[in-house]
Amino acid sequence: MITTHKNRLNNLILSTTCLFFSVFSFADYSDYIYTNSEPSYNSLGQTGLIMTPSAHIKTGPSIYLTSSRNNIWKIGTLTATPFDWLEAGYYYYRPSDIAWAGQKGLYLDKGFNVKFSFTPKRLNNRVTFAAGLDDFAGTGIFAKEYLVSTFNFQNARLNLGVGFGMFAGEDSLTFSNPLSKIAPSFEKRLNIDEYRDDDRYGQGGTPTTDAWFKGDATFFGGLEYFIPYKKGIKVKIELDTFDYFDFTVPGPGKDLPSRNSIRWKDSKINYGISYPFKYGNIDLSYIKGNTLNISLSLGLGMKNNIVKKKPFTPTISPNINNSENELTFYRDLLSNLARNQIYMQSADIAENNLSISIETDKFRNPVVSSSRAAYIAKSISDFDNFNFDYINVSTISMGSQINEMSFKEKNLLLHEQNYPLSLVIRETDIINPKPNSYKAHKYQPLVNFPIIFNTFKPEIRSHIGSPQKFYYGGISLILNSEIQFNRNLVLSSKIGTSLIDNFGEKASQPASNLPHVRTEVVDYLNGSKTYIEKLKLDYIWSPRKNVYTKLSSGIFETMYGGFGGELLYKPFNSDIYIGYDFYKVKRREFDQKFKFKDYEVQTDHINLGYYHTRSNILIKTSYGNYLAGDKGYTLDLSRRTASGVSIGFFFSRTNVPFDLFGEGSFDKGFYFNIPNDVFSSSYSKLFTGFGLKTLTRDGGQKLNIDNSLIDFFHKTSRTEITEGWYEYLH
Repeated sequence: MITTHKNRLNNLILSTTCLFFSVFSFADYSDYIYTNSEPSYNSLGQTGLIMTPSAHIKTGPSIYLTSSRNNIWKIGTLTATPFDWLEAGYYYYRPSDIAWAGQKGLYLDKGFNVKFSFTPKRLNNRVTFAAGLDDFAGTGIFAKEYLVSTFNFQNARLNLGVGFGMFAGEDSLTFSNPLSKIAPSFEKRLNIDEYRDDDRYGQGGTPTTDAWFKGDATFFGGLEYFIPYKKGIKVKIELDTFDYFDFTVPGPGKDLPSRNSIRWKDSKINYGISYPFKYGNIDLSYIKGNTLNISLSLGLGMKNNIVKKKPFTPTISPNINNSENELTFYRDLLSNLARNQIYMQSADIAENNLSISIETDKFRNPVVSSSRAAYIAKSISDFDNFNFDYINVSTISMGSQINEMSFKEKNLLLHEQNYPLSLVIRETDIINPKPNSYKAHKYQPLVNFPIIFNTFKPEIRSHIGSPQKFYYGGISLILNSEIQFNRNLVLSSKIGTSLIDNFGEKASQPASNLPHVRTEVVDYLNGSKTYIEKLKLDYIWSPRKNVYTKLSSGIFETMYGGFGGELLYKPFNSDIYIGYDFYKVKRREFDQKFKFKDYEVQTDHINLGYYHTRSNILIKTSYGNYLAGDKGYTLDLSRRTASGVSIGFFFSRTNVPFDLFGEGSFDKGFYFNIPNDVFSSSYSKLFTGFGLKTLTRDGGQKLNIDNSLIDFFHKTSRTEITEGWYEYLH
């Protein structure tokens, strides 16, 4: 009787769907123009239908969190799209019917998914192709691969794909691997039990390359249809090939009662409806012919600022007594720049040109700060009866002149721009100045050192990616202080007190045979209610063009303190940089005060980087000695947007063998750096960053150093500066 009712329900859903399509088949052509055609995330946190993926990915860069629930499982996935062709996901899976430590609902598995997408322009974007790898660097028990094509119609998308691994679960739908015609090795794949018994994969974190696209295959696919007039609401229908008894862990799932189990499948067809909204989508679906499933995706596309910036409306109050005196003009300019949070360091008039040097803690884009400073200078000069051919604005950072922009005065018209931006760009010189040339300027305003900055604010502390739980966190009250003794020397500190947290729920598990340089992170999080996270002295200077140096001493981070330095060569007219860092540090006590443990280590790295301007991709690599005494290299690939958002991933391979490294095999993960002003109408240089790793282990670990030279002198090459022209006088 139960089966009869379920079959009736399936027939009703199918009939309703057919009726829906038939009704709207007579609609006007214009009715099919939908306003929200962005792909949505499926229950597994991939762009797709309900359980199956599509070939599409979100327009990058973007970050989304997907939560999916039904009576079988809870799944949480963090999905990032750093590039227009790459989607990466990090998931947690908790089944409700699997016993772990004698209790159901405690088992937790996690892994990485990745999808590569390609849309041929010669096909007028009508077809998109993708290849994907699921759970390719985790335990591998959910490992599956796929090739999928998405056909784009005016009001619908059709997905057709071939799946391997866990996709090929339905015996009636599987077939021999067509790739075996190319190479016989594609014919056979380890089953789950064989996989877990294989010593190569017992640690987890090892890419299962010799299993990819191997074994039996199956077809999957589906259709999503955009409802006319409904702003992107769509219905989804798909062929579901998963065997839900295999889609679990080895052993326990096979022992469940076959007929009454919640994993039993009454239908291979899944139905669903997806409702998009500004920051994601919510999906309600009916899977396996007997189970309701709900998923919610929340996130942001971060190619541009989320909040539109305020228009440039400078606050200018010229001195009434305009005497055409240079000193009066300099002072007038100094005060008016300060009103707009731009701080003049020097000024000079020579050969009918005005040169000023500025410093700002507000603007990341040199075009924004320089063009605004030049406009204010023109406004004050007009009032004080000074006429200049050029206004030269150079930017100062830690006492060094790092770039200079030379504007024609006639181009500095805010609301009456007579020239197109392309001509302004052509007529503006971008110069690589000598580091100390501004010190020869006539006007040098007195700076009363030391200068003290203090901020007092709440801050979220977190530990993401634990084997026991996705997120541990808390709220602390943070005092950030900075004392600038002169232009080059600064003392910075960060002191916090914990208000509330759940770190005590997590046990410290340093499961490594290496020195415990990172795995005792829980002991530090629980070490003391009041803690010193940072207390260090930095001396930064530029001895010559394109060369930057730093000496540091003190407490660098939560776990380490000591001394060291950096050297960076970053040519102004090149997209390549090279650097070297050296630090000798000791490990701190858990209470994070002033005491240190006996462990002492020397770490150093040669650093190379290349910025590809067309794609905004930054490739960084380093080679050297890490905190555990191991030696190797790190490769880091990230993409940076016009808004300043950076999304990337990395991995480190050292001379530590997999069996000594422990679970995870080698260090890897991805990260996000998001400017605070993405969510604000005003500007800020501050960033919020976080990262995810499969596991925290001791191999391949570096110091966490804020204000590294490559980060500090970001936007100092000609290419990086010219990227900011879109905000000229905005």
